[in-house]
Amino acid sequence: MTADPPRRGLVIGLVTALITALALVGVCTLTVVHLRARDATSEVDDGTHTVPRTEIARTLSGQLTLPFRNGPDAVHCSGDLRPVPYDEVRCTAHFPLGLDRHLSVEVTQVRHNKVTYRRHALPR
Repeated sequence: MTADPPRRGLVIGLVTALITALALVGVCTLTVVHLRARDATSEVDDGTHTVPRTEIARTLSGQLTLPFRNGPDAVHCSGDLRPVPYDEVRCTAHFPLGLDRHLSVEVTQVRHNKVTYRRHALPR
């Protein structure tokens, strides 16, 4: 038994709407998870015994990049991060539309030669 054409069109439309809604929920979930990822772990440089500012900037740039969109043009940090709990550096992310985002990066854990740090947004 086959459905008449009006019912078939309605069923196809409902299935398409459901698939579209599920895809949208998936993209939104991925975006939220990506933006909330604030912790990162890097190895200490053997020569300076710090996490270099370039490594911090590269990590922040990756964290601030949305799926399907560009991240900041550049990220600049005020210095290297020492492997000492609560040590902190300030960074600025420069976005394409001229907006800057000021961040603080703080050491949360030191284990052997690995430093875990967390970014915090600073008030404007």
